[in-house]
Amino acid sequence: MVNSGLMDRLLLSNFRLQLASFAVSATFVVLLCFLFELRWETNDDIAMSMVAHGYGIASIGSPNIVFSNVVWGYLVRLLPEINGILGYSLATLGTLIVVSTVIVYGLCRLGVGYVVSFSVLVLILTRPVLVPQFTINAGLLMVAAILCWILFVQKNDKQALVMGCILAFCSFLVRSDEFYLVLIIASPVLPWRALWLHHSSKIAFFALILAIAGSAIINHQAYQGPEWKDYNELNPARKPITDFGFDRHLKQHPEILQEYGYSPNDIGLIRSWFFIDPAIANPIILKEMIDKLGFMPNEKKALANAWIALSVLYNFKLLPLILAAFLLALLRPSWKIAASWGLCIAAIVGIGILGRPGVLRIQIPLFSFLLIAPLFEGKITGWRRLIQSGIIFVAAAVNFDTVCAESKWHQPRAEKMRFQFAGFPNSPIVVWGAALPYEALFPVIRTSGSMAYSQIYGLGCFTLAPFSIHSTEKQAGRSAIDLLLRGNDLLVIANEIAFNQFNIYAKERLHGKLNVVSVQRYGKTPVRRVRFEKENDIQHKEALIK
Repeated sequence: MVNSGLMDRLLLSNFRLQLASFAVSATFVVLLCFLFELRWETNDDIAMSMVAHGYGIASIGSPNIVFSNVVWGYLVRLLPEINGILGYSLATLGTLIVVSTVIVYGLCRLGVGYVVSFSVLVLILTRPVLVPQFTINAGLLMVAAILCWILFVQKNDKQALVMGCILAFCSFLVRSDEFYLVLIIASPVLPWRALWLHHSSKIAFFALILAIAGSAIINHQAYQGPEWKDYNELNPARKPITDFGFDRHLKQHPEILQEYGYSPNDIGLIRSWFFIDPAIANPIILKEMIDKLGFMPNEKKALANAWIALSVLYNFKLLPLILAAFLLALLRPSWKIAASWGLCIAAIVGIGILGRPGVLRIQIPLFSFLLIAPLFEGKITGWRRLIQSGIIFVAAAVNFDTVCAESKWHQPRAEKMRFQFAGFPNSPIVVWGAALPYEALFPVIRTSGSMAYSQIYGLGCFTLAPFSIHSTEKQAGRSAIDLLLRGNDLLVIANEIAFNQFNIYAKERLHGKLNVVSVQRYGKTPVRRVRFEKENDIQHKEALIK
C-alpha cells in the first residue's frame, strides 16, 4: 500500500511536470509567433508546403513532398488550415512545441532545474521557431528522442522510451539524412548496453526499426509510377552538376562537351536548374559526360571547403550555442562527450569536402545535442552548478537578443516586398531558381495577398515532378518552349546571369533570339515579357529594311 501510494504521487508529480513543460513550451512558441513574423530559413519548406497544399509551384496538392517521407506528407495534408495557417506550417510549429516540451520535461526529470531547463529551451529553440527549417526540425526531434532514451535508462520511465521512439520515427520521416547524422554524433553518449539489457527497449527499438523500414518502402513505392519517370531519371544525373560543382570541371574539358554536342552555356543552364528542354536535360548524356570526367579530386578546393565548413565554429548565428556547449563540456569533462565532439567536427568537415560546407541547418541540431549531453549526468553542486547556470543563462540571453534583432530587421523589409508585389500576375510565370524572394512573400503563418493564387512555373528541383505547373502546362501543350516557338509571350523572372543564359540558349538551340517586349518591376524584381523571334524571320525583316 505504501509503495502504491508513493507510485501514485510520483505519477501525479510527473503528470504535473509534463503539463507545466507543455504550458511553458507552447507559451514560448506562441509568444514568438505573436511578437515576430516567422520566416522560412530556405525556400525548400515553402516548396514542400506548396506541393502539400497545391498552390504556387504545384498545380495540385500531393503528399509526395520529395525532401520528406511521403508518410509525413500524408500527415501534413491531414491537418486543417487554421486561421490562415496551412497544415505544413502547423506541423512545423507543432513539432517545435513537442521538442520544447520534451527538452524542458526531460532536463527537469534529470535534476537540472527549472531555470536552467528553460534557459536551454530559449538557447536551442529561439532560432528554429523564428526561422524554421525542416532539416533543423528533424535533427531536434532526434535530440529530443535521445533525451527520452537517457531518461528511460536513468529513471526507468517506459513512457519516455515509447515517446523517444515516436520522436525518432518522426525525425526519420521529416529528414532521414539528419536522423542518421544526429544518431551517429550521439552514439558515444548513448547507453547502448543498458538499453540492450532492458526487455522493453528491445521491443520498442524493434518496433522503431520496423516502422522506419515500412515507411522507407512506402516512400520508395510512392515515386515508382510512370508519372515520375522523367524526374527519377534526371534527378541523380543532374546532382553532380547542381549540387557538387561538376559544371566547372565539364567546362574545363571542351572536348567532352563537343563530343556530345553541348556548349558551356548548356552546362550552365543545367547548373541553373533549366530542365524544361529534354535535349539539354538528358540524363543519359549527362551521366556519360560525368563518367568520362571520373572522380575529379581537387585538393585546393577540398581544403577550402573544409575551412569554410569549420568556419561554422565562429559563425555569429551559432556562436552562443557552440560556446555554451564547449564550456559545458570543459566544466563536466567526459571521454564520451569528447568523442561526440570529434565525430561532429569530422562530419562537418566531411560534408564540406563533399561540396556542402557551412550549411547551418545541418549543424544546429548537432550542437544542440552537444549542449545538453553534459547535462545528462543530472545535478552538480557548488561553484560548478553556479558556473553551469551562468553559462547557459548568458548564452540564452545573447542568442535570444541576436535572433530577435535579426527578425526585427527582416520584418519591415518583408512587409515592403509583399506590398510591392501587389497585383502580381495570376497566369503562369516562369521563375528561375531562387530569383523570386520566396521567404519574404510566403511567411510561415500566412500566405500573403495575391501571391496565394500565383502560378509559379518554377525552374528548380521540382520542375519535372508530376504535380508541377510545368508538367500540367506541358500536358496541355503549353510548355515554356512550346509557347516560345509558337510566338506567344512568356513572363520570366530571372537574374541577369540566368537571363543571359536564356538568350544564348535561344540563339544556340532554338536558332533565334529573345525580344523583351516589356518589363514590369515589383520592387527590385523585374518581370520580363519576352517573345521569341526565329532566325528566318529576323533575316526576312533585315532584308525588307534594306
